[in-house]
Amino acid sequence: MDDYIMIKLSDFSKFPSGRDDNDGDFNGEKYRDSILAPQIKAAKASGKKIEISIEGVLNFGSSFLEEAFGGLVRKGIASKDDLKNLLRITPNNDKYARYRSVILKHIEEAKADT
Repeated sequence: MDDYIMIKLSDFSKFPSGRDDNDGDFNGEKYRDSILAPQIKAAKASGKKIEISIEGVLNFGSSFLEEAFGGLVRKGIASKDDLKNLLRITPNNDKYARYRSVILKHIEEAKADT
C-alpha cells in the first residue's frame, strides 16, 4: 500500500454535494482544487498512485461528482489517461459500486475546456 496516497472522501464530508461555493461548503470544486489537484501533482512527482476511499460517505450529490472528478479533465489538471493510471476508487463493493461507476463515467465523458 506504500505505492498509494490514500484519500478518504469522508474526511472532507459525509454528505458532499454541489458544484461550487454557491452550493455550500462541501462542493465538488473545493474538493477538486483543495484535495484532489494537489494530491495528483504529488502522485505524479513521486511516482505513486492515489487510492480514493468513498467508504463512509452517506450520500453524493451528482453535481459534486461531476465537478470534482470530471472537472479534473475539464480544467486540465489531469488527462483521462493520467486518471485511469493514477486513481483507484475503493471500495468496489455493492454498496459503493454505483458511485464508483458514476465517478468513472464523469471522467470518461469530460472534455477539456478550450
